[in-house]
Amino acid sequence: MRILVAFDLPVQTKVERRVATQFRNWLVKDGYYMIQYSLYARVCCGYDSVKTHHERLLHNLPENGSVRYLVI
Repeated sequence: MRILVAFDLPVQTKVERRVATQFRNWLVKDGYYMIQYSLYARVCCGYDSVKTHHERLLHNLPENGSVRYLVI
């Protein structure tokens, strides 16, 4: 199974750029790999792993912007 995360975060101010960078860095540290600039994917072995990483993703979402995820 895979989790795909697509996002569009605001980067107009210095604080918004920092939040967007922190989110991208968190995705990489959590095992996601970049497919395109705002599209990341992660391989999960089974439903339990998907559930765990889904909860971690929800906990680390930025307040502003649009983040979509899909489990396939």
